[in-house]
Amino acid sequence: MFRRPQASGGALLEHIVVDRYRAGDIGAEDALHLFDELLPQARPASIRAINCLLAVVSRDGPALAVSLFNRVARAGTDKVAPTVHTYGLLIGCCRRLGRLDLGFAALGRVLKTGWRAETITFTNLLKALCAQKKIGDAMDIMLRQMPELDCTPNVFSYSVLLKGLCEQKKSQEALELLYMMDDEVHSSPPTVVSFNTVIDGFCKQGDVDEALALFHEMLERGISPNLVTYSSIIDGLCKAQAMDRAEKFLRRMIEDGVTPDCTTYTSLVHGYCSLGQGDKADRIFQEMSRACVEPDTVIYTALMEYHCKSGRCSEARKIFDSMIQRGPKPDATAYSVLLHGYATEGSLFDVHNLYDLMVENHVEPDNHVFNILICAYVKHDMVDAAMVIFNKMQHQGLRPDIVTYGTLMISRGLHPNIIIFNTLIHGFCTCGNWEKAKALFFEMVNRGICPDIVFFNTIMGDLCKSRMVAEAQSLFDLMEHAGEEPNVITYTTLINGYCLAGKMDEAMKLLDVMVSVGLKPGAVTYDTLINGFCMIGRVNEAFALVREMLNKGVTPGTVTHSIVLQALFQSGQAASAKILYLSMTMDEVPLDVITYCIILRGLCKNNYVDEALQMFQNLCSKGFQLEIGTLNIMIGTLLKGGRKGEAMNLFSYILANRLAPDVVTYTLVMVHFIEEGLLEESDSLFLSMQENGCAPDSRMLNSVVRRLLQRGEVSRAGFYLSKIDENHFSLEASTSSLLTSVFTGGKYRHHRKFLPEKYRSSMDSTNG
Repeated sequence: MFRRPQASGGALLEHIVVDRYRAGDIGAEDALHLFDELLPQARPASIRAINCLLAVVSRDGPALAVSLFNRVARAGTDKVAPTVHTYGLLIGCCRRLGRLDLGFAALGRVLKTGWRAETITFTNLLKALCAQKKIGDAMDIMLRQMPELDCTPNVFSYSVLLKGLCEQKKSQEALELLYMMDDEVHSSPPTVVSFNTVIDGFCKQGDVDEALALFHEMLERGISPNLVTYSSIIDGLCKAQAMDRAEKFLRRMIEDGVTPDCTTYTSLVHGYCSLGQGDKADRIFQEMSRACVEPDTVIYTALMEYHCKSGRCSEARKIFDSMIQRGPKPDATAYSVLLHGYATEGSLFDVHNLYDLMVENHVEPDNHVFNILICAYVKHDMVDAAMVIFNKMQHQGLRPDIVTYGTLMISRGLHPNIIIFNTLIHGFCTCGNWEKAKALFFEMVNRGICPDIVFFNTIMGDLCKSRMVAEAQSLFDLMEHAGEEPNVITYTTLINGYCLAGKMDEAMKLLDVMVSVGLKPGAVTYDTLINGFCMIGRVNEAFALVREMLNKGVTPGTVTHSIVLQALFQSGQAASAKILYLSMTMDEVPLDVITYCIILRGLCKNNYVDEALQMFQNLCSKGFQLEIGTLNIMIGTLLKGGRKGEAMNLFSYILANRLAPDVVTYTLVMVHFIEEGLLEESDSLFLSMQENGCAPDSRMLNSVVRRLLQRGEVSRAGFYLSKIDENHFSLEASTSSLLTSVFTGGKYRHHRKFLPEKYRSSMDSTNG
């Protein structure tokens, strides 16, 4: 029998591997067999086929791909040598395994070999750093080290950092980086993906107006929004409960030829359900069906939850059954929503059957499901059945929580005291199980434990602070049902909840109810409402309440006036604020240091600096001790206006009066010293700052580094860069960019030795 030479066989196998890889015809298991066959007969040219096999294996088994790479390395470079592409695959695997150390070691081998690292190689490391929330390090690699290694970051590199910043709720920094992308130095114009990332970041942070401003800027640049753009903004508007604007955006989206998907419609359905507008949610769902968009589990679950909370479990069951029949299959959340609905109605038969169906369909119950079951059985005195569920819960490896133990404790005849009842009721309220909280309240009363007004006010206060005003209102209603009369504190607490939620119409209705039952609102109640109106910019209505206070014989105090003053200054109505201040002095309203600080800040921010200084001098003569934040604003305003001598006099006043400057004070003065060329004074101030126990923050050190680099003071900048590293702070995008641009030209090339090792190591390796 004729045998082909081994080399020829190896070459043929290589061609087969490459051809099958291009055709997408190699699975992971097949790739392993081919690798085992190819490696023993490999030759230098075999690396191309080996890279194809490593790419296939790495998709689902990065650890296995690393072990195959090690086998290639052990075979020796004489037989088959890894290429830069091989190392790129290896670094990608290390990134997915969370082994940054191995990824950087692989990059070091690439650089040591003398190869030019590819952008994709660095992008994998950037992803790994962002995943570990090391944004500063990622920024340094992209903006400084990559250009120095002649590897230009592309739009994908920037996208990784934009996403990392937004995930850490640093959308403003992401916006700064977005603007940096297409400047003369970086020349990588942002795409629709870049804009989408930052727009989505702003929406997730609740800054919808910022997102909309960026959307319009995107249009001005000629970049067409896509599905992701519109869906992000619609979701942000829905979460802000701006449903009219969200629907207008949906219409605009369709008019622009962008078809909404399930995610888009889900945001709208969720928004309407959260506002209790089920008819509008159903309308959106129907519109979605007419548009031939397939619903997913999330949107079905949202509709089911709305129907269950509205006492229409039969409607929710119809939705659930349609999921079973047509898909998508219900998940644990969908089951828990319907189980909770049945339990609330007392339909124990349906609860039992639905749980059996859940197990039959191999959907694993979670803590919430088990708690629903245990509470349902205990409510109907089926303690043994509850204990069976409890044991199943533990057998599944889930840890019972306070709701689980509290329910079983009561069912076993143990007698919790008012503290335990308070904790349990609060727990049920905060996890949305209001029916159980109500049942537990009546259980508490039946056991002879009578909650007093303090009990109700405390829980309502906690709920309102947690922005759970609907639950607080339910507790208020329960309190009245139980015969406990709400007092002024109760009403004021609930009013505050509505104010914090921005629901001022509901807050005002509650004020009317309070008056109708014979309770007299006091200054605290009015102050709460006035502050609520001021927070949402409705200053005129706040003024109307002040007038109502006077008509009702309630004298506005210092707090009232301070709230209105701050709102007027913040809305740019400085003239009105000054008139109010004059009327306060004429009416002999006592002013405290907080009020004066509000006025001083407002005058400075509205460019009434001379008046602020005059007031400051009067206060000093009267012995007032102002807080440092206000003095910082005054110093900053004076420096910005070029009144440097007066700013320094104010700083001297702080030191002379033994006030404690904070990091903002030191930053303002140090940056001023650097701009004036007073470098020794700046360094001395930094040392005294540390001696006085005031630690520098990231913003301060970045600001100082930038000012020093702008003056060409590289050695001093190196010192503060080392402080950034010592404190594990991030290098801001503008600092990284400036650092790169300073050393791009040849002027400061020989000053690199003054930088910390971290910032010059890659330069040294490149020069070497």
